[in-house]
This record gives sequence, structure tokens and C-alpha cells, in this order.
Amino acid sequence: MKYFFSHFTQYDYEVLFKIILGSFILLGSLILRSKDETSDSFFRQDRNLLIVFVSLMIFFSGTRGLNIGTDTGNYYQFFFLRGQNISGIIEFFTYFQSDFLFEVIMFITFPFRNFTIFTMATAIVFNTTLYIAIRRFTNYGKNGSSLLLFLTFASLFSFVQLEINIIRNGISIAFILLALNEAIKEEYKKMFIFFIISYLSHGTSLIPIAAILLILIAKNTPIKYYIFFYIMTIGVSIAGFGFHSIPILSSINDGYFERLSFAGETNYRLGFRPDFVLYNTFFLVVALFLLKNRSREETFLIKYFMITSAIFYLNFSIPFSDRIGLYSWISLPFLIFTTIRNLSPKKHLYYATLGAAGLFILNYVILFP
Repeated sequence: MKYFFSHFTQYDYEVLFKIILGSFILLGSLILRSKDETSDSFFRQDRNLLIVFVSLMIFFSGTRGLNIGTDTGNYYQFFFLRGQNISGIIEFFTYFQSDFLFEVIMFITFPFRNFTIFTMATAIVFNTTLYIAIRRFTNYGKNGSSLLLFLTFASLFSFVQLEINIIRNGISIAFILLALNEAIKEEYKKMFIFFIISYLSHGTSLIPIAAILLILIAKNTPIKYYIFFYIMTIGVSIAGFGFHSIPILSSINDGYFERLSFAGETNYRLGFRPDFVLYNTFFLVVALFLLKNRSREETFLIKYFMITSAIFYLNFSIPFSDRIGLYSWISLPFLIFTTIRNLSPKKHLYYATLGAAGLFILNYVILFP
């Protein structure tokens, strides 16, 4: 079987992604800055550039070889090869015992007996859903550039992993972002629909679902209590206490992450992670310092970030806890974007470009070169 990136190593693949992303941040912002931000021409250009980038990401991740991403080979061996010999629909959906939406994608694509069709399908679902979430969040470009927000999201150090490795998490996260946007807008029926789809994509989406529901239930709770809870969980995590210390939660997590790891990943670093705490706390402190008069949207995002970060810290002793950390990191681009938009609405495009470039440099040049 031939793959478009068959001769690429993981390093080559990641370098190519950084080149594409960096080029779009630079050239895309220059093109947009030549337009009036309130004109139809700007909105069209913003949308069209984003469509081009999303199409590149679909092709980029959908045509990858088996050597790109640890889990890609695992998906091929564990799911694709075994699924070739299962024809009955009932047997198929009871054999793998995986997440339902993921099984639906497998059931539709496996009969073609081409693994690239499967990876292309997952890439389309993830990137298209993320595209819709970001377009809705920016009100289709009217509340800021959809392109720059997507590029800021792509500048997260975990973005490539969502594309090629932890694809079930990626699909789930895209629908969580849709739900988060509807929660902020108080469109609760749509929110619950996206909750359901997200959960059917990956069971750990219960974490952001619970965080969003908690914020809505306790919507009048001052942010200072969230800050206290955030600081308290850091102390508790340093002391070695977490979800692994609670028998019921420990047994649930162990079983779930055992399925995530397949047979190969065993060297994950356990215990308190000051690097992750410093990373998250840095962005939290900056947001709290800059946003003195917070809108409902900004307050919601800050509260969500603190709750999901706290849950992340309480899972440091559980394998693959960074996959739980994803649910906090995904809110960072939106928090950065809204902070810039509300602090400097007249120069939003300029500072949004700096925000995307800054996150890109921090993650892909300084921290994870």
C-alpha cells in the first residue's frame, strides 16, 4: 500500500507542518491586513484562506504513512486489519468495544480496504468540525478573523497529535468546542446535542462536559473561588493526591487508559508535573491580569480553563494524563483571541497575528523545537 508521505520520517513530517503553519500566519495576516476589516471582501478572504488551510490539513493528516504517529500503526494493526474480516454489523459494533462514532467511521470506510480512506475520513471529520466551531465562535469573521483563530489553535503543541495520533480525542474536542460556544451563547439545546456527539467520540469528554455544566449551574459564583480551587488542586497534586487515590475513579481510569495505550506505550512520566502547571498558570495569570472588566464570554472561558486544568493536575499519577490536559489547552486560543479582541478592537487583526505568532514561537520554537 502506497502513502503520499511514505518516505517522510516523523521529524520531516513535523517540520513540514511548522513551515505550512508559519507561512500561513505570516502571509495570511498580510493578505487580510490589506483589506478593510468590516468589508465583505475581508470576510470572503478570511473564509477562503481558512478553507485552503483546512484543506491542506485534511490532505496532510489524511494521507500520512503508517510510520507517522505512534497510534497510526496501532490503529492499522488493532482496528483496520482485524476489521477486514468482520462483515456483520452487529459483530462489528460489539467486537472492538471502542467509542461509537469512531466505530461508525470504521464501519463505513473499512469495506474499501484502504487505510488511507479511513485516515482521510477521520481528518475530514476533525478539521471540518473544528472549522465550523471556529467560524461560529467568530460569527463568521465579523467578530475577528476565523483564519487567525484557527492558526492560533493549530499553534498548540498538541495540535499535530490531534491530527495524527489521538484522533478520537481530536474529534471529541472539535464537538466540545461547538458545545462550549453554544454554552456561552446560552443555546442549551444545541449544547446538549454536541455533548452527546462528543461523548460518543471519546469517553473522556465527560471532563469538559462536567466543567461546562458546573459553570452553568454555579454561574453566579465569583471567579475568586475558582482561583482558590485552582491553587488548592496544585497543592493537593504536589502532595501526591489525585483521582488515582479514589478507588472508584482509579479503577475507571485504569481500564480506560489501558485501552488507549494498546500494547506499546509504557514509559509515560507519572507524578507531579511542574512543567505543565507552570505552562497553564502562565496563561491564567496573564488573562487575569489583562482582563479586569471581563465579559461573560471571557469569564466563562477563564472558569473553564481553571476547572479543566485542576482536573488535569489531579490526574498526574494516571498514565497519559496529557490527554486530559488537552481539554484545558483547547480553550487557550479562544481565551487569547477574545482577550486581544476586547483589549484592542481597532488593532485586533495586528495583535491577533502577534498572538498566533507568539504561541507558535513559544510552542514550536522554544518549548518543543
